[in-house]
Amino acid sequence: MNLNLKNKYVLITACSQGIGEQVALDFAKEGTKCILVSRNRKKLLNLKKKLDKHVGGNIVIDCDLTKDTDIRKMFNSLRDKTPDFLVHNIGGTLEKKSAMSSFDDWIKVINFNVGIAIKINNFFIPKMIKRKSGKIVHISSISAIALRGSAPYAASKTLLNSYITTLARELGKHEIVVSGIMPGALYAKGGHWDLVKKTNPKKMKDFLRHHHAIGRLGLANEISPWVLFLCSKYSTKFSTGSIINIDGGTM
Repeated sequence: MNLNLKNKYVLITACSQGIGEQVALDFAKEGTKCILVSRNRKKLLNLKKKLDKHVGGNIVIDCDLTKDTDIRKMFNSLRDKTPDFLVHNIGGTLEKKSAMSSFDDWIKVINFNVGIAIKINNFFIPKMIKRKSGKIVHISSISAIALRGSAPYAASKTLLNSYITTLARELGKHEIVVSGIMPGALYAKGGHWDLVKKTNPKKMKDFLRHHHAIGRLGLANEISPWVLFLCSKYSTKFSTGSIINIDGGTM
């Protein structure tokens, strides 16, 4: 299947590991040039070496997207380059779990999971409209529906889903496709479930038994192909507003 991704540019946030890293690798294999955005420059440079084996022209931008000054620096460096695709992978709990977290902590989590995407979209979408093309994919979470775990995180992902839907409707008249993916619980080395597996295997077993029909966690390479598909020629304007569950039969 030819996805028609060759020689195009994709900007991927939080791509030094996990889903973001896998997405970058899979895009490179399709001949897509990657703009890699994350805080860890060493990891980004190592990833770039892997990508360069498949396609040249990859760009590394090490910055902290929670800081507006860093976001502006990123925009300045990309002033003359508008990506064909935006993949918003940045997000997380910031270790704020309770619904009784302070208002300031709620805002930090909302900004991390939704605000950063809004800022980046607002910069690039006018350029995409002028160019008359663009695909934007947001990585949400099944937590947006289940509302389990961290309250600020889950609520932020619910907000993200609403943003995806409303943005897609507003841009429907333009040649821009806005979509999202809601992964279920994933395993990644050094990640949350890796820690749970090592420190509390009983909790892991109980979670899988009650919440995952397939009885195991997902992997980044089971999410990444869907991101590529939503950026491909097969994701037409009729796909805009789509938010796809990929969750192992989450219950």
